[in-house]
Amino acid sequence: MYYKDIEMKVRVAYTIAKEARNKGLDSVDRVEIPLATDLPERVTGLVSTLIPQIKDERIEKRLRALEKEYGFLNPAVAFKVADEIASEKFSKFSSKLEAIEAGVRVGFAYLTLGSVSSPLEGFTRIKLKKNEEGEYFSVFYSGPVRSAGGTAAAVSVALIDYLRERFGYARYKAKESTIKRAVTEVNDYHERATNLQYLPSEKEVEIIAEYLPLQINGDPTEDFEVSNYKTAEDVETPKVRGGFCLVMAECLAQKAAKLQGIVAGLREKGFPLTEWDFLEKVVEIQKKKKGDGEKKEATYIKDLVAGRPIFSHPSANGAFRLRYGRGRTSGLSAVSLHPALSYLLNDFIAVGTQFRMEKPGKSAAITFCDTIDGPIIKLDDGRVLKIKSIDEAKKLAKRVQEIIYLGDILISYGDFYNRNHPLLPCGYNEEYWLAEAKDQKIELRENNPRDIQFNDAVKLSEEHGLSLHPAFIFYWKSINPFQLRGILKWLLEGKINDEIILPLKEHEEEKRALELIGCPHIVIADKVVVKEDAKALLYNLGLLGLEKDEMKKKAEEALKAIDDSHEDSLSVVSTLCPSKIRDKCGTFIGARMGRPEKAKPRKLTGSPNVLFPVGNQGGRLRSFQEAMQQGKVFAEFPIYFCEECSEETIYYMCEKCGKAARRMSFCEECKQRVDRKCLRHGKAELYTSKSIDIKHYFSAAKNKLNLTDAEIPPLVKGVRGTSSASHIVENLAKGILRAAYGLSVNKDGTIRVDLTELPLTHFRPSEVLVDVERLRELGYTKDVYGKELRGENQILELKPHDIVVPICPESLDERIDEFFVKIAAFIDNLLVRFYGLRPFYNARTRDDLVGQLVVALSPHTSVGVVGRIIGFSSVQALYAHPLMHAALRRDADGDEAALMLLLDCLINFSHYYLPAHRGSTQDAPLILNARIKATEVDDMAFDIETCDEYPLDLYVKAEQFASPREVKVPQIRHMLDGDVKGILFTHDTASINAGVTCSAYKKLETMDEKVAKQMEVAKKIRAVDEHDVARLIIERHFIRDIRGNMRKFSSQQFRCSKCNEKFRRPPLMGACTECGGNIIFTVSEGGIVKYLDSALLLAENYNVTPYVKQNMDLLKKKIESIFGREKEKQVALQQWIQ
Repeated sequence: MYYKDIEMKVRVAYTIAKEARNKGLDSVDRVEIPLATDLPERVTGLVSTLIPQIKDERIEKRLRALEKEYGFLNPAVAFKVADEIASEKFSKFSSKLEAIEAGVRVGFAYLTLGSVSSPLEGFTRIKLKKNEEGEYFSVFYSGPVRSAGGTAAAVSVALIDYLRERFGYARYKAKESTIKRAVTEVNDYHERATNLQYLPSEKEVEIIAEYLPLQINGDPTEDFEVSNYKTAEDVETPKVRGGFCLVMAECLAQKAAKLQGIVAGLREKGFPLTEWDFLEKVVEIQKKKKGDGEKKEATYIKDLVAGRPIFSHPSANGAFRLRYGRGRTSGLSAVSLHPALSYLLNDFIAVGTQFRMEKPGKSAAITFCDTIDGPIIKLDDGRVLKIKSIDEAKKLAKRVQEIIYLGDILISYGDFYNRNHPLLPCGYNEEYWLAEAKDQKIELRENNPRDIQFNDAVKLSEEHGLSLHPAFIFYWKSINPFQLRGILKWLLEGKINDEIILPLKEHEEEKRALELIGCPHIVIADKVVVKEDAKALLYNLGLLGLEKDEMKKKAEEALKAIDDSHEDSLSVVSTLCPSKIRDKCGTFIGARMGRPEKAKPRKLTGSPNVLFPVGNQGGRLRSFQEAMQQGKVFAEFPIYFCEECSEETIYYMCEKCGKAARRMSFCEECKQRVDRKCLRHGKAELYTSKSIDIKHYFSAAKNKLNLTDAEIPPLVKGVRGTSSASHIVENLAKGILRAAYGLSVNKDGTIRVDLTELPLTHFRPSEVLVDVERLRELGYTKDVYGKELRGENQILELKPHDIVVPICPESLDERIDEFFVKIAAFIDNLLVRFYGLRPFYNARTRDDLVGQLVVALSPHTSVGVVGRIIGFSSVQALYAHPLMHAALRRDADGDEAALMLLLDCLINFSHYYLPAHRGSTQDAPLILNARIKATEVDDMAFDIETCDEYPLDLYVKAEQFASPREVKVPQIRHMLDGDVKGILFTHDTASINAGVTCSAYKKLETMDEKVAKQMEVAKKIRAVDEHDVARLIIERHFIRDIRGNMRKFSSQQFRCSKCNEKFRRPPLMGACTECGGNIIFTVSEGGIVKYLDSALLLAENYNVTPYVKQNMDLLKKKIESIFGREKEKQVALQQWIQ
C-alpha cells in the first residue's frame, strides 16, 4: 500500500506536468524525465538519452530474464545484454562499432545501477586502430568515469575486452614508450592535477599497460603536458589525460584483487576473458607491498585545513575510544559521539559535520548518541569528572582546562564489514559485559546494564566469575607501572573511609596518574578527594575493606610485585583485584574536522532567476532592468519562425499570437535563416548571436502573467549567456515569478537545496514535529515493537522513501521549510498565471509540506529518487533511510544530496538547458526512480546490521583482529528476499536533534578567528599535540596557498569591475573594450599575503621546526621582493617618551 500510494501521487504529478508542458510554453511540449520503476527501465531510459532506440521494452524484458538466470546485479547480466545489443538483436546500427558502443553503454549502465552518467560521458568512445595483427580497440574514457566507482569502471574495461574478443578484433600490444608514458602520466596527474585515491606503484602501472589487451585512452583534460614521453607511440596528445589516469589507477590498479574475483566468476559462466591473467601479477605486487609493511601516512592529518580542528592525533591515548554499535542515526559511514562533547570543543562539531578519520574508513558524518560514554575532563580548579549530560557540558565548557578522554565513538559493525577492515579491540563497555553475562546465562535484575550498583556488580563477578562491570574499572593501560606504583604509595598516605582523602602537596605526579586512569575526583585546598569512585578504586587494587595495617601489607606486596614484574599496569591490577579486570582503553581513533554540515539553497554564480541571457547589457548584476535601459540584449539565441506573424522569435511558442513556431537554423556563411542545414554549405547552427528587443520580451512575459508594473520585482536577474549546445532559453515569465519569491534557478531549470546526508532508521513523532494523527494518515500506525501508535515518544521505523527535512533555528542560511513553501507558492502561481491551470500545493506553512513528494539527487548521478516529507528536524542535514541514500549511490561520509519539489522538477527541468561541456549530465535528473528496490541499490547498504545487540563472538574476534566476515551478525543483505523492515538498533538516544546543530566553523567570520579557536581546541585536548597542529597549518595550508597565489599572480588575467569581462592582458585603451569600465587584477596582493601574518604568528607562538620557520622567512622575503616592504610610519617623539 505504501509504495502504491507513492506511485499514484507520482503519476498525478506527471499528469499535471504533462498538461502544463502541452501548452507549448517550454523548450519542448512533453515532460522530459521518464519514469522508471525498476533497474531495467532505468538502464534503458538513461542510455536512450544518447541512443533513442535503446528505450525498448524487449531489452528491459531481456534484462529481467537475465537477472533470473544469473542473479540480481551479477556482472554476467551486463556482459550478456551487451553482447546481444552489439549483435544487433534488438535494433540495427549504422556500423558494427556503433553497435558495440551501444552494447557497452547498456552493460556499463547496468553495472552502475542505471544511476550515473558514466555510461554516457565517462565512457566516451572506441576508436579502431591498426597493428600487425589487425584492428584493435583504443578505448577513450573521461573524468565522469569516476562517478561509476572503481569496481564498475574496472569491470567496464573487461566488458569491452569481452566484446573485442567476441567479435574478432585484434589484441593491443603496447610499445615500450607507451608503457613508460603511462607510468609518468599517472604520477604527473597525481602530483599536479588532483590527488588520486590510490597511487599505484610504477610496477603495477607497467604490468597493466603492457598486458592489457586493449588500449586505455582519453582526451586531454589538463593544460599541462606530461613531464616525459610526450611523443609516445599510439598516444594522440602530449597533454595529461584525466580519464586515462583514473581508469589505470583508481579502477584497474586499485580494484585489481576484486576484479580478479569477478573475472573468475565470469569465466565460470562462459565468458572467456582469456587475456586477463595479468591481474594475478598486479595482486601479488600489492600483497608484497602490504607484507613489507609499507607505511601509510595518516591521510586525515596530511590533508589538514586551517580552521578545522584536529581532535586527536593517530591512535593517541585519550582520543576517541572505539565502541561497536549502531544508533538510530548511525551506520552507512555515519558515526556517533556523545552530544555533550560538542559543547566542550568550542562548538566545532555539529550534527552532520564531516569527520576525517584514521580508521576504519577515511571519512564519516557525525551524529550524537547519549547512551555511550562521554568525555572525561579536568577543570581549572583541578577537579576531574565524567560529563554525562548536555546541560553539564554547557555549564562547565568555559572552565575546561583539559579534555583527558574524548569519550566513545560509536562505529557500526557494518562499516568494518564494508571496508573489509580487521576488527579492532574495543574498550570494555556495558554491551561487552552484557554479552558475557548472557553467554554465561546469568540472570540480571536490572533492565539497563548501565544502572547497576557497585555492590551488585562485585557480587556478580565474584559469584559467577564475570568480569567486573566497566563502570567500576579504570583506564589502567594509560599509565605505566611506575605511575601505578605512585598511586599505591600515595593511597597509604591518605585517609580512607567512604571516600579517599589524599595529600596534594608534592604529589602532583600521582594526581596526574589518577587523572590518566579516568578516576573522578575533586580538589579542596591541598587535598585530593575521591568520592563516588572510592570503593571501585580500592577494589581494583585489592585494598577494599582492609584495615590500615592490612592495607599497608597488601600494598607493599603489590609494590614488590610491580618491581619484580615486567608486565603492564593492567596485568598487575588484574592480579591484585579479586575480580577479572578488562582493558577499558581498547582502540583509540584519531580524527579531525572535515567539511561543515550543510542545508542551504543552491545558487548559481550571480543567483539568476531565469536561464535567459542578458549579455553585457545586464551589467554587473546581470539585471533585466539595467538591460531594458539599453533596450537591446546581444547574446546567443535559438531561432524560431512564426508563420502566423511572419516574424522571428526565440521561443517555441510565439509570444505574440500564441501559435507554435518552427525551429530554424542559421548559416554563418550565408548570414541567413535556413530550414535545417544550408543547401549551399551543408551545415548550419541551431542558434545565432544577435540583438533582441529585451523590452518586448519582458513586456510579453509581464502580460502573460497578467501582472501590473507595481507587481514586477525590482530586480530580475538572468545569466550572462546560455551554455547549452542549442542555447534554448527559459521563458522570461518564469524568471519574473521566481524573482517575486526570491528564488534562484539551477543550470537545468529546477530549484534546489543541498543537504548533508545522514541515515535514519527510527524516529519519534516528537522529534520530527508532526502530530501522531498525521503520521497515522501517512501509514505509521504501529511502533517498532508492534504497538498501536498513540504517543509522541513511541519509536517508529522509517519507511524507505520517507525523509526528514531540516529546519535548523541556528542556521545561517534560509530555513528549508520556508524555502520549500516559497517554491510551492511559485509553482502554484506558475500553474495559474503561466499555464492557466489550477494550483496544486496550496502550501502556507511547513505543515502543508508533510506528505508532499520531492526528488532527491546526488552529485555525479543522473537518476532522481522520489522522497516523501514526513517531518522536520532541528539539524542541518537530510535524515533519510539507508536504502534512500543507497539508491542515490551515496553513503553518509560527508556526502551531499539535492532536493527538489517533484512538480518543479517535472515541469521546469529540460535537457536543453544543460551545459554543452562533458559531465553536464551529472547531477541532472535524466530519469526518475519512483520505487526503491533493495536489490537495486548500492550494495553498501546491505552491510548495515539489523540487530539490537551483538554476539559475544564479535568482541572476542575483535581482540584477535579478525576479519569482520568471521563473525555472524544479521544484516540487511539477509532481508533482500522480501521487504526490508524490522531493522533494529543497538543504541538509542534521547533525541536525534540533540547537540550542537551549527558548527562554529560556519559562525566564525575570519580565518584568523577560526585558527585561533582551532588552536584553543588543540591546546585543551590531551590527545593532540598543538605544536604539530601549528606546523601542519603552516605547511599544509598557509604556505601552499601563498605559493599557489604567487604563481597565479604571475600569469593572471584582468577583469572589468563593471561587466566582469576577462582579459589576458590589459587593453591598450586602459578601459574595458565592452563597457568602458575599470580594469583590475584578478589576483591582488591582498589575496597573496592574506595568510602571511597568521602563519608567522603561529610559527612564533608554537614550537615548530627551524625548517618551517626558515621557509616562512624566505617566503616573506620573496613577497617583499615583489610588492616591496610595508612602509615604516614616522611617529612623533612624544609617543616614544610616553
